[in-house]
Parts: sequence; structure tokens; C-alpha cells
Amino acid sequence: MNGLSNTTVDMKTANTNDGSTGNHMNNGTRFPRGSLATSTSDVSDGPMRTLDNVFDPRIPQLLPHENMYKIQVGSKLFKISGASLSSDGPSYFTKCFSGSVNESPDQVLFIDRSAEVFQMIYDHLQGYFINIENEVQYTMLYADAMYYNLPRLRTFLKETEYYFTNIGGKSFKIPKSLFRRKGDSPNYFLMTSAALYADVESVFIEKKLLRPPPQSPPYVARSPEYFNDLVHLLGGSSLELDDCRRESLIKECRYYRFLNLEQRLVKHQIIYNPCAHHEEICVRLKDLNRRGVQLPLDKEPLICSLSGDTPPFEDDKCSSSNSETEQSQSPSWQRMTSLQQQPQSREPPLKRPKTSCTAAKSEAQVCWNILNYARPYVDEVPRKLSFQIDQPECTLIFNKKSKTIHVCLYDETAHQFENLFSSELLKMGINLANNKMKTVPSELTPNSKPSVQLALPACVSVCDLSFNGVKCPSVRLLLADNQNNEQVPDLNGVSPWPPCPGFKLHLAKSMWKLGVRPGGLMMIAMKAECFKGSKEFCKLIDYL
Repeated sequence: MNGLSNTTVDMKTANTNDGSTGNHMNNGTRFPRGSLATSTSDVSDGPMRTLDNVFDPRIPQLLPHENMYKIQVGSKLFKISGASLSSDGPSYFTKCFSGSVNESPDQVLFIDRSAEVFQMIYDHLQGYFINIENEVQYTMLYADAMYYNLPRLRTFLKETEYYFTNIGGKSFKIPKSLFRRKGDSPNYFLMTSAALYADVESVFIEKKLLRPPPQSPPYVARSPEYFNDLVHLLGGSSLELDDCRRESLIKECRYYRFLNLEQRLVKHQIIYNPCAHHEEICVRLKDLNRRGVQLPLDKEPLICSLSGDTPPFEDDKCSSSNSETEQSQSPSWQRMTSLQQQPQSREPPLKRPKTSCTAAKSEAQVCWNILNYARPYVDEVPRKLSFQIDQPECTLIFNKKSKTIHVCLYDETAHQFENLFSSELLKMGINLANNKMKTVPSELTPNSKPSVQLALPACVSVCDLSFNGVKCPSVRLLLADNQNNEQVPDLNGVSPWPPCPGFKLHLAKSMWKLGVRPGGLMMIAMKAECFKGSKEFCKLIDYL
């Protein structure tokens, strides 16, 4: 449409003013010879675009170019040349005037339509570019373009460079060029505008109505202030956004299907990990898009994430999946437990003798690979994913009997996790349905009604952990605390999960990586703020 609009702005047929106010007519005496040289295709097709998408200025001989015609629309009289009427035809006008060869100069065609709208059509027929200001003008002009059967004007309106709409009482003229990025189109405006006017046109043509049915201009009951921000962002501007406004704009993007802009608005952090020599991306769990979740490539090296300096139960292992419970209960658990149960001994600890297990440490380590993530329509290269859980719908379960750790997700967080990762995990033989557990009000969930919960094996050996607002240098300190003795469900068994000794920590905020390998997964904690007890929970509550 660029070629059409830019060309018609500069093209004007040879018209002069006859002295009447507001009415222009062509003298019909000095047309370029090329403009009169018509062919059979010119007459049948009318003005058209050439192969290079540039408007063809030739005017077909639908009416004598030198003749003048009078058209009264409403209470206003217009005088126009045959050349101008022929420039967009065959039409209602060429059909009316082509049958009256010997018409009187005083003959007037009366049309009971809007003179204000016809003024724009009049300018269009004379070769001027028409500037549509708002959605009301556009809708009325589209209706009259159908009524007068003007093919070139109808094409121009369908392929215009703007969307005209009203959002929350404010008119917007939106350039289509704003949606040049992949993902921002097709969008709400492309789908609704095309369907809206196509339906009106089909009804008018199929039912052969006398005039087009009334059509209200497009209206969207959304915030005009937020949409104005979206327009600025689509145009490349930068805005200072707080979290509340950012969330509102993301919701607006989802409504209008600005998928590229939505991903660019999502709060994220991309950092380089010098230890692993790769880039990582951190996104909130609720902002992740499952289309961006990717399994690690086979050629990527495994990451031994369970070799932290201070694991909770032993030196080089954490919890394993349900299918690997027997492997997690190695002799080193008993050695660590015996050391923890004898804090009163003042003798220096004996050096642990080398065993076949420690000699094969590299083989005993459980290694995982981290899921990748690429923001749809934005990122070309996937990065290792770290996701943040902001809601306190997450609980760490420490099982002192089997020396395993599980993280329990429930309510909305559990649903989000399952929707995001279940399809990709199934490709590696991991079915999250096996990790579901239904709870009753007296168990883990704080709600008063039953809920579905995901119990996933976890590792906290590399986690930066805060407990009740204080940095915890080692989870062993929590395990050694005699106050941390309670009955927790044994998640390594089968339902109904009998109680066993251990303790649980509620997570107010946490950051995780998801480690995978064929048949197993591991939730690897990176940072966590946990609390225990009603008093600490009350500290998290803010005043309204």
C-alpha cells in the first residue's frame, strides 16, 4: 500500500475551479495523450496496480472525459468530470451516466447520502489522497464505497496503512508498520477489522440490499492510557515501568495478541555464568511460556550440580527421584548421621577412610542437565533456565529417615509448573502425574479445602538459603537443631505416605533450576527465603 498512498498524494488530474464554492471540475481539454490511450483490459479492469505494486495513473474511457456531470448528495451540489468518475470504475456513477448520452446540461443525479462523506469520495475521484482521521470516518467511508461500488476506493480502504479504532472512548489511528516484528501480527486488530467489514460487505452483496446495513465503528472496552503506552513501546520508545504497570501492560499485550512485545516486557535477567561458561536467563515462573521451554541438547555436557560443599545429609549427594531411592541410601548417610548424633564428643573426627564408593566419586555423583529457555519471538539462542517462584506455595520437606529432600508445590504454582514442563518432560520418560499427591486440610496445604500437590525431589547443596530472615550457612545446622523434629509424610513411599521424622520449611520466595536426565528430574535450589512458624509468617504480611 506504500506505493499507492505515496503516488496518489502527488497525482492530481488536470482540474480547475469553476468559481463555485467547494466544487471542483475538470475542463476536459488538455489530458496527456497517454492517459487517453486505453485498451480492452483498461476498460474492463479500470485503474489497477502494476506488477511492481505502483498505482497505474491511466484512466479508462468509461465516460467521456470532457463531459461534466452534476451530482447532488443530500443538500450539496457537486460538479465532476467524466474523467474523474472514470478513474474509479465501473461504479454506480458510470452506470447511471453511461446510459444517458444526450443528457441535458442541467440534469442532476440526486443521492440521499451524507454530503460530508461524499466530499472525501469527491477528493478521491479527483486524484487526491484522502486523510481519514478516525474510526467513524473510516466506517462511513467504507459503507459509501460499497454503496457507490467504487473498486479502487474499496481496495484502498481494505489495504490502508492504518487501523482505526476507539479504545475506552479515545480514537486511535494505529500505523500497521508498528507490527513489523514477528509475533506482534496477526493481532486483535488484523483479525477483528478484516472480519467486521468483510461480514458487512458480504451481507450487502449477497442480499442485494438497497444500501449497506448500519455498522457501528469498532470499539474496545480497554484502558486508552495503557494502549497509548503500548503504541509508544511498539514504536521503539522506552518507558520507566514499575512492577504494577508492567503487569498491566503484559495483560494488555495478551489481550491484543502483541506476543513479541509481551515477551520484551516480561521481567527477566540474563547473566553469564563463569563457572559453567554459559549464559543463563532468570524469569518468574508465572511469566514463562511453554513454547520457549527446550530440552538440553544431547551434545551438552552434564552438570554435576550435587557436589556442593555442604550438602544436608552427605558430601556429594542430595535427594533422588522415587525410582532411585535405594541408591540414595548409601553407607555415607549412616556415617554422616552418626557424626551428627555425637556432638558432645570433643575428640577430633577421624579421617574418613577411602572406600570403593569414595574412590569412584565421579561415578557416584548424580549429574543432571538443565532445561533451556528461549523467549518466543525474541531470543534466537536458548539459555539455561532459572525460574523464580514468588508465591508462598512451596514447601521443603526434609526426611530424616530416608535422608531425602522434596519440594512440594501446590495450588496455582503446581498448575503452572505442570502446564509449562509436563510435555517436554514426557519426551524424557518423566510423567509428572506420578508426582501428584492429593492432600486433605489437615496435611501440608494451608488451604481449608483439598488441593493437588506436586512432590518433586530437590537439592539444596548449592542454595543460598535464608531461614527466618537470617542467612543459613549450612543446612546441617537446621538438621542438628533439636527443635526441627516433627512428623512429615514419607514421600519416598506410596500413598497414603506414612509419617516419618523430619521437618519442613515454607518458602516465601525461591529460585530454581530444573535438572533432567532420562527417567528422572531434580529441582535444584539456587536461592530461597524460608520461614517456619506462624510468627514468621506474620512478618511476611504487609499492610494494605
